Amino acid sequence: MKRYLQKLYKSSRSKSPAKSSKTMAENSIASGTQAQVLTKESGEAFVEALRRNSTLSVLEAKYVVFPTQYSDIPPIIAHASSLSPPLEIAVKCGGAHSSTWASSAGGLVIDLGKLNKVTVSSDKKTVTVQGGARWGDVYSACQEANIDVVGGPFWFVGVGGYLTGGGYSPFTPQYGMAIDNIMDATVVLANGNIVKTSPTEEPDLFWAIRGGGNQFGIVVEFTLKAIPYSGPYTMGAIGYAGSEIDNVIKVVQEWKTTYTPKEKLNITYNRPGPHFKPSITVLPWVSEDKDDRSKEVLAPFRALNPVVDTCKAVPDMLAVSHGADAMMKVAPPKLIIRGTLVTDLYPDMMLDVWQKWVAFTEENPDARATSILWELSGADRIAGVASVATAFHARDPHFWVAIQGRSISESSEAAMRSFVAKTTNEIRQFNTRKAGKDAGFFLNFAQGDETLEEVHGPNLPKLKKLKAKYDPKGLWRKGIYIEPDFS
Repeated sequence: MKRYLQKLYKSSRSKSPAKSSKTMAENSIASGTQAQVLTKESGEAFVEALRRNSTLSVLEAKYVVFPTQYSDIPPIIAHASSLSPPLEIAVKCGGAHSSTWASSAGGLVIDLGKLNKVTVSSDKKTVTVQGGARWGDVYSACQEANIDVVGGPFWFVGVGGYLTGGGYSPFTPQYGMAIDNIMDATVVLANGNIVKTSPTEEPDLFWAIRGGGNQFGIVVEFTLKAIPYSGPYTMGAIGYAGSEIDNVIKVVQEWKTTYTPKEKLNITYNRPGPHFKPSITVLPWVSEDKDDRSKEVLAPFRALNPVVDTCKAVPDMLAVSHGADAMMKVAPPKLIIRGTLVTDLYPDMMLDVWQKWVAFTEENPDARATSILWELSGADRIAGVASVATAFHARDPHFWVAIQGRSISESSEAAMRSFVAKTTNEIRQFNTRKAGKDAGFFLNFAQGDETLEEVHGPNLPKLKKLKAKYDPKGLWRKGIYIEPDFS
């Protein structure tokens, strides 16, 4: 990515137009607002604004605009829409999604990065979060107040994209999906109106933004329900040689019958350096509100004599959210993530994926950082909400799996993309044969070529109607575009 950005910066310096034309362009985009506008002529600041978590998510926009207040956004939308042809509009919160949904080739990116304020209510029962905040911002405020919220596992993930997609959390087994803990929200609509939405105000919009993604407006503020602090939290890694795969899967199956809502596991297939041999890593999260809970939870895994065990207690979710920082520093920046929901972690399915992953990473050394991640946590609270209660429809008990494709070269990129897509589909097909039905996709793990029916299931007809109501001209087209139904 560094090379690409340096090339882009050099290109921008060599092709800079006269200052007056730059000023006219910026003034027209942000006329009457306090927003900051960056173009190619802005040099390094513009290059930095294009940066995303994955280099494969970077597209070169014509303008990147940073609103500093909610009222900045409607004039920006109006100007982009008035041009002939209109400028494509993308919205960036954290930029962590591995698609290009938060980028635009030649269009306009509304970057919410300056709208990142987090406020804890005086009674500590709610947390108000602006749409450009990241979970690290939220957890910093919660740390000071000694509370928690149902939020994301990584500090760098944007609140807006995470929440509108659904939001699995370490706290989901106790408190449900993140969207089930939104009290109200403020949304900038395609027509420029800024509206409050809740169960009693614009209830259709409130339904749509909880799982319908970025198709109904720009959510610039969320009010989240605060939950009691239940730390410290044990986290870390328990690693095994690949030869232990059968034993690890056996313990996982046994553990599924005993776990409580106070813990969850991620099981990953990876090739850690320096030897890059196939390995299985168990990544636990355990609430230590009860003495020695983690010792009891992790005992069956430790009985397998792992080669690595770095698990330890950390004080709060801010520390938890930084748990992957060391890995992220060395991970190849070419990243594609696809994921799907599964009814169960079937042993033969896990083993089949293991064998295919080992073969792929062996044959494609430039893509050997590609990994498989299975999440195991309680889903009773997910299933306690009706599938029609929010736009997020997957309310039957389920787990999920994410295939994280990473490569270090352009020559391995195509093979990596193919493996990620193929493996995702094979898992879905395998699960359908076992369970008798397709568990579905998760919007935040989609890449945009999935069908609307696969992503939104039975809630799609209502989403199409609400698209016609709130975005009749189809302004919001990035992501999984929902065609409005005017009938």
